[in-house]
Amino acid sequence: MKIIYTLIIAATVSLWYLWVSAYTNHNVESANFLAGKRVINDNSSNPFNYNLDFNITRREMLKVLMKLSEKNVPETCSWSFSDLSSQDWGCKYAEAALANGYIAANSTFRPNDLVTQIEALKMIMQGKWIQRHANEDWRAGYQSKARSEKIIDDEYLDYDLNAVRGWIFSTSARSFSDFRYIEKEPEIPKEVDDLFKEIYDL
Repeated sequence: MKIIYTLIIAATVSLWYLWVSAYTNHNVESANFLAGKRVINDNSSNPFNYNLDFNITRREMLKVLMKLSEKNVPETCSWSFSDLSSQDWGCKYAEAALANGYIAANSTFRPNDLVTQIEALKMIMQGKWIQRHANEDWRAGYQSKARSEKIIDDEYLDYDLNAVRGWIFSTSARSFSDFRYIEKEPEIPKEVDDLFKEIYDL
C-alpha cells in the first residue's frame, strides 16, 4: 500500500509540474510578444522580472490599456485626480484614458487598487476596440464576446477574482490578430505514463 501511495504522489507531482511549466511558458511567450509591441517593458532576458504571478494595480493596468490602444499619451499631467500626483508616472496614462473615454471622471483614481479579471478584460477589449455583446450585465457581455473571439478560453470568470499579470499578458496577446496562440495540453513524458501504468497494474 505504501508503494502505491508513493507512486500516486510521484505521478501527481510530475503532472502538476508539467501543467505549471506549460502555463508559465505560454505566459512568458505572451509577455515577450507584448514587449515586442512595446506594450510592456522587455524582460525577455530575465522572464522572472515579468512577475507573472503578481496582481496588477489600476495604475499599471491603465498603462497597458493605453499602450494597447496606441492612442497618444501626452507627457504632461494636470492632476485631474486628487490621489494621483502630477509627478506620478501613472498620471499621464490615467488622464489619457480619461480623455479617451476609457474611464469615468471622478475626484479620485485609486491607483493602488487591484484590478479584477473582468475589469482587466474590459480594458483590454476597449483598448483593442472590440465591442462587447449586448447584455444587461456588462460583465457577461464582455466575457461572451471574448470567448467568441478566442481572447479567453471557455471558462467562466469569477467576477471578484483579482487578475494576475500572466493572465493579463496572455489575454492581451490573444487580442492581436498576429499572435499565434496554440491551445495544447502538455505532453505526458514516457516516465510519467509508465508510473500511471505501474499504479494501474498493482
